Amino acid sequence: MSLVLEKAAELADALEASEELKNARDCQRAVEGDEEANEILNSFFSMQQQLNDLEAKGKEPDAALTAQFNAIQDKMETNASIAKYYRSQAELGQLLQQINGLITKAITGQDSSCTEDMCATCSGC
Repeated sequence: MSLVLEKAAELADALEASEELKNARDCQRAVEGDEEANEILNSFFSMQQQLNDLEAKGKEPDAALTAQFNAIQDKMETNASIAKYYRSQAELGQLLQQINGLITKAITGQDSSCTEDMCATCSGC
């Protein structure tokens, strides 16, 4: 096995052992076991599909549909399981973005993570 593949395997092991991934998996299981959270998410995805269908047809949603969608979003934000899940996904995403930035820098020689809109993930602009 080449050195690059060995290091990739080490990275995969480190990622699997990371608190970010463990937390994301725990939060996913919590959402899956939360009946209310599942009902909220099913409503959200169904409503999102309706809105996408309207958009594809070039139509705007009516006020009632928009209000219903906003109410579902409010429920998502106030459901503890869903809120923790989305926070854990953001933390995992940030870690993966940092890893990708390091790989991109090795390939291109440029630090792709060092942009004005990415300063939160940058180790020093």
